[in-house]
Amino acid sequence: MPGDLNIDHSTFGQLSDMADCLVIEISDQNIGFCELQSEQNKPLFIAHYPLQDQLNHVLNEDLLHAIKHFRFSEKPYKHVYVNYFEKQFTLCPTAFYNEENNRTLLEFNAGPIGDKLIITDDVNSEIKLVYTIDENLKSVLDRLFPQHQLKHTLTVLSKLLLQSEELVKEDIVLAIHNNYIEVVVKQGQQLLLANQFSIKTEEDVLYYVLFILEQYQLNPLTVNITLAGNLHSNSSLVISLKKYIKTIHLALGHKGIDWSAITGAPQHFNYTLLNRLFCE
Repeated sequence: MPGDLNIDHSTFGQLSDMADCLVIEISDQNIGFCELQSEQNKPLFIAHYPLQDQLNHVLNEDLLHAIKHFRFSEKPYKHVYVNYFEKQFTLCPTAFYNEENNRTLLEFNAGPIGDKLIITDDVNSEIKLVYTIDENLKSVLDRLFPQHQLKHTLTVLSKLLLQSEELVKEDIVLAIHNNYIEVVVKQGQQLLLANQFSIKTEEDVLYYVLFILEQYQLNPLTVNITLAGNLHSNSSLVISLKKYIKTIHLALGHKGIDWSAITGAPQHFNYTLLNRLFCE
């Protein structure tokens, strides 16, 4: 179908006994992994485990299968970081945050959450991101990697936009995935927006981006947007975005990353997997 997104889930590098760090990124359609040598900030292996049966899959079981497939549970990692995509979330100013009100706050903004667990991330000193996670999924993570550090994917993207030297001049970072996008907008060092939108086609992406520019009165001729995601630079979506917006950059990874073991991996691919180390 014209306008469909073409996401590249290529594997880069290779499994290595030298890895002491694992980053996992979990969504409802894909689980991504990155093994690294943490002292050198050196990615060694990047791989994805697509989730095929969308009607019947159970995410905690999918994670177990993926871990078993790549044999990650057999390695004694010093650090395990988890990026978790979840639709039920809300932002809350730190000044008004009260942990006892988390359930009420979430259900008011994101609908009923049932028996899910509630997690809170610090985006910065002024904003918290409150979200849910399935109890069985969290139990699997706790059992396999007791010392793992969990963050919502929007927290990771927001921290990168607010903190990364590579993004200091950017107004927006836009992350493209199979069936959703994540958008973070800042003005100076103030976070204006961190949100996600379901998409099916390239036209959906264009609609949301142009809507956000209009909503925040950002000029397409002067706004700076960084694009992250597994789309090639000559993809039709990138070309279309450049027709409407003058300055579109493909994301650059942190300057401290050693890319030598994953030659051929574009830096805007697997962006939050590769750069998670710099969000702690």
